[in-house]
Amino acid sequence: MNIKIFEMSILKDLNPDIRKAIEADKEKYPNNYKKMIREMQDATVVTDLSVGTASTLISEGEVFGINFESNNFVLKLYQIFGK
Repeated sequence: MNIKIFEMSILKDLNPDIRKAIEADKEKYPNNYKKMIREMQDATVVTDLSVGTASTLISEGEVFGINFESNNFVLKLYQIFGK
């Protein structure tokens, strides 16, 4: 019996504007950038992310001007990934 395992990554769902913002800081903070990308590649749901990465993404969203529908930390994170 063959079982196919599909790897899911939330990185593909990241808001494109936030992706551009973190890419812009890639030269300044290469280790942080690599860590965040690796976490998003390995994560299947937003709650798999570290608090540090999640906070950075939310901060970028606030700087970019995303109108968050909730003040809840996790719900903001879901919105960043279009969920």
